[in-house]
Amino acid sequence: MTTVLLLFYYRQGLLKFVVSKENKMSKNKIDGIMRKGVQSVFTVKEKTFLTPHYIRVKFAMNDEQLELFSNVQTGGHNKLFFPDETRRTYTTRHIDFVEKELWVDFVAHGDNGPASAWANRTSPGDRLAIGMKEGRRPLFPEVDEYLFIGDSTALPVIGAMLEQLPANVQVQVIMEIPGKEDELKLCSEAHLATRWVYNSEPEQNSDLAALVRNMEFSGGNRFVFVAAEYDTAKNLKNYFRNELAWPSETFSVVSYWKRGESEDQSSAKRREERQLSV
Repeated sequence: MTTVLLLFYYRQGLLKFVVSKENKMSKNKIDGIMRKGVQSVFTVKEKTFLTPHYIRVKFAMNDEQLELFSNVQTGGHNKLFFPDETRRTYTTRHIDFVEKELWVDFVAHGDNGPASAWANRTSPGDRLAIGMKEGRRPLFPEVDEYLFIGDSTALPVIGAMLEQLPANVQVQVIMEIPGKEDELKLCSEAHLATRWVYNSEPEQNSDLAALVRNMEFSGGNRFVFVAAEYDTAKNLKNYFRNELAWPSETFSVVSYWKRGESEDQSSAKRREERQLSV
């Protein structure tokens, strides 16, 4: 089955488009599961500064898009295709099938990067191409206790994970944000305890790794999730895996950015390290 995909982009001040016929869903096999890619061009419905450094963009979804994206995972990754022809990986914060909305949250840091620049300038009526992978694999295993650790870039995925937890579990969240004015209301049916750590200069340093290393971990059925800057993530992954000797299924550590490098540069480095570790 084929469909027509319209990809819009700006070049020399003119709105152009490419029309291509391709499979409705490209296929990728991950962990033995065939996952299909879906993509479409969405229209900005609303933009809100939830805090001084946090922007939520809501995209309107038509009936065809609701059907096309009916099997994607809230909290999963997506690809955003910006007008300058760059692409960036973000989190699908929420899909509301009643209000017909797709939410993507952005950390606002001026024009430092194509995503932040676009989010700062966008307004209702703007259009953006977004692609996602189909599949509803759980974002976390079923355990009794959870510990979620992250910086501002992790707020979307941790927010989505919290909303998917059941009511009978304990979850502790440690979030590093620029300042008190950037605290967000986090919602969960689980028993939630949140600790906000303020860091006005995340490009310079972070105390997250040291803070976690000073925590006392008792025995129990626990899962730890970390999403942070590259050096922090690498530090904590080594701590959990090599120093504490935790089984790999009890924690997950990811890095969304690296100080002084673009996403393309840091992604290339992460791919190279994964190949060397095989």
